[in-house]
Amino acid sequence: MIGFCGIACTECPVFLAAQKDDGEERRKVAELWSKQYGADIKTEDINCDGCLSESGRLIGHCKFCEIRKELAQ
Repeated sequence: MIGFCGIACTECPVFLAAQKDDGEERRKVAELWSKQYGADIKTEDINCDGCLSESGRLIGHCKFCEIRKELAQ
């Protein structure tokens, strides 16, 4: 699945952890991304079904992505 922005969801560690429902993988991604992006990302934030999904589960910025908002209409 390719998101509206062109990122392959199937290569995204958040998407993969969420689809496997893997708590340990979510924890690792949250820790890594917190360090990489200087943000406080919690394990429970690591939930995303991809921006093309209608589930409403999106990670951080994707919830506010202008590309997604524009193209989803």
